[in-house]
Amino acid sequence: MPIPTTAETRPALGTPKDEIETPALLVNLDTMEANVREYVSFAEANDVRLRSHVKTHKNAELAKRQSEYGGDSGIVCQTLSEVEVMARNGIDDVYLSYMIVGRRKLERLVWLSEKLDRFATTVDGPGNIEPLQEAAAERGEDIDVILEVDVGLHRTGVAPGEPALETARFVREQPNLNFQGLLAYEAHVKSEAETQAEYETYCAEAMDRVQETVDLLESEGISVPEVKVGGTATSRYSGRHPVVTEINPGMYPFMDVGELEHRPFEVDRTDCAATVVSSVISTPSEDRAVVDAGSKTLSMDTSQLPVPRYRDDIEYVNASEEHGWLDTADVDGSLAVGDRIEFIVPHVCTTVNLHDMIIGVRDGRVEEFWPVQARGKVK
Repeated sequence: MPIPTTAETRPALGTPKDEIETPALLVNLDTMEANVREYVSFAEANDVRLRSHVKTHKNAELAKRQSEYGGDSGIVCQTLSEVEVMARNGIDDVYLSYMIVGRRKLERLVWLSEKLDRFATTVDGPGNIEPLQEAAAERGEDIDVILEVDVGLHRTGVAPGEPALETARFVREQPNLNFQGLLAYEAHVKSEAETQAEYETYCAEAMDRVQETVDLLESEGISVPEVKVGGTATSRYSGRHPVVTEINPGMYPFMDVGELEHRPFEVDRTDCAATVVSSVISTPSEDRAVVDAGSKTLSMDTSQLPVPRYRDDIEYVNASEEHGWLDTADVDGSLAVGDRIEFIVPHVCTTVNLHDMIIGVRDGRVEEFWPVQARGKVK
């Protein structure tokens, strides 16, 4: 018998969830759709565009599905190779929220700008502005540019105020670059705020810094047509500010443990659509069981550990590559080899990147498949 391919080993449509081979990455379709509609409703109510970040699911069909519920038909990508995957699969409106460096990569960027109906990229200083201008000039192409402003994360971005004004002027001096606005990623709020009131306050403060920068640029005759902000945790606070024109959340269709722990006042387990279903492979003691979902199945690049989706009597306590340690001291009854447990993933974006396929489930049965098309596309 020939060795089966991934397509041959995936469950057939209609397969009961309990018969899916483990470990597997699942998405509850009802929950996902409810999450998407909630963010669409927020965007409509606050008169901002919802342009979804695809770094979470890395699939063009899911991106198109999100746009069917409303919001912007365009997407956000974090890498150039993600843009290429999305373009090959029919997405023609892309914002690249990342600085691209290197001659060959810049040549690819300019080529994509020529082919896509709408494309913009990100800069934050002369070190990435000047090479972009050179690459665009070589092909006689004009590139739309968004300037990132650092409002507190202290990762990338130019400081607000005068430094942003100076950099925006520099962009406008480049004959092949079109200044289109600002990006402000206020993710620092997620690690600083502990209550809903603090989320509201800290996001408003960050957006006030953006507003001051916009006012300064416009007072100097520099139009700022777009202000892009927000991840899943912050966009529904920052998006209320009048300076914002567009929110760019990514993980909101799926949610994860990070969202549960950072926003327990707003997110609970029923909001988490993405889970990994696992099987107990060993019960070596009364207070310990081991499942087939370790660190190569559930990304643990954050401080969080997986959380059982439907059980409160089991705790995921440790992992090696293919093993997950469970504390079962509080289990009422017995946990046997072969029992199945679903876990909400610690960080959904990096967990998806570990899998070839996402399995969509509704009413306990397999309804859809999505290949992780941009898996490993980091260049």
